[in-house]
Amino acid sequence: MFNRFSAVYIADCSLVTLPNEFQNLWEGTGGQGSMSKAGLKIDASIELKTGQLQLGLLEGKHSDNNSPIAEQKYDEGVLHLRDLGYFNLSRMNVQNGHKEYWLSRLQPRTKVFSETGQPIDLLSYLKDKSQQSNQFEIKVTVGTEARLQARLIACKLSQEAASRRRAKLNKNSRKKGRKPSAESLALCDWNLYITNVGEDKLSIKECLILYRVRWQIELLFKLWKSNCNLVNSHSENPHRILCELYIKLLIVLVQHWIVLTGLWVIPERSLVKGVQMIREQSVHLAHVINHYEQLVLALKDISQRFSSGCKVNRRKGKLNTVDQMINCYSLS
Repeated sequence: MFNRFSAVYIADCSLVTLPNEFQNLWEGTGGQGSMSKAGLKIDASIELKTGQLQLGLLEGKHSDNNSPIAEQKYDEGVLHLRDLGYFNLSRMNVQNGHKEYWLSRLQPRTKVFSETGQPIDLLSYLKDKSQQSNQFEIKVTVGTEARLQARLIACKLSQEAASRRRAKLNKNSRKKGRKPSAESLALCDWNLYITNVGEDKLSIKECLILYRVRWQIELLFKLWKSNCNLVNSHSENPHRILCELYIKLLIVLVQHWIVLTGLWVIPERSLVKGVQMIREQSVHLAHVINHYEQLVLALKDISQRFSSGCKVNRRKGKLNTVDQMINCYSLS
């Protein structure tokens, strides 16, 4: 499935809260009720076929949608898998001109029109179509100004999943002193996606499975923050806390380079198990770091270890995303 595109990119930002002393260096979101007025955003992108990682550091107040990685121009034939924080119809239109592909969730309250330009009452349309199928697609134009041509793919959620989404929407709205509209609550029954990838290149089923891969960037941030203790420090010295963060960011970069020596080529890879293995070999790596031939041998040894013990555990119930992709089409 990946090989239908020249590259497949997922990107996101993750906020790290800093002591208030660094407000002038890394200004946070601030505002009433904020725990800290200083914060740093990690702006990251991964190319899923090769594992290529891009990292940038932004002020915490910086909008995800305007990050340098989000604005970057890519080669023809690439596919972008982005969450709603990167939803930007103008940018998608530019990417169309570059012959780049995108698959995104549909931003709520975005205007949708038929191919002939007639406004679509999305909620009524979904209600009518759901009597025939829980998954379907239509060709639309999106946005009042951009008028972006796309496939709109709809997938109805289970009652349990829809209830969780409504609860989350209500919770977030209360925090902002708002009340969600009846339409917003009703649309919680659906996952709605738009894409400029033709149906001859990706079926509805493939789009739904492929979009789940976007979650891998969230798992990478979780790995860095939890397993690698990126945001934890035992120090109360603000400058030491910041220095530790910089050092740990360098460590996760080196760690990712080692992952690329042999773990990334395994479709069923477990990054958690891979990082644990690297950690077990860290003392040996430190001893040979200044000896090129010994370092190469050490990395080859780790690469061989990856293939024997760093795969995700099989689930008895719901399949992992990679298993769903393999069942649908081979990753190769």
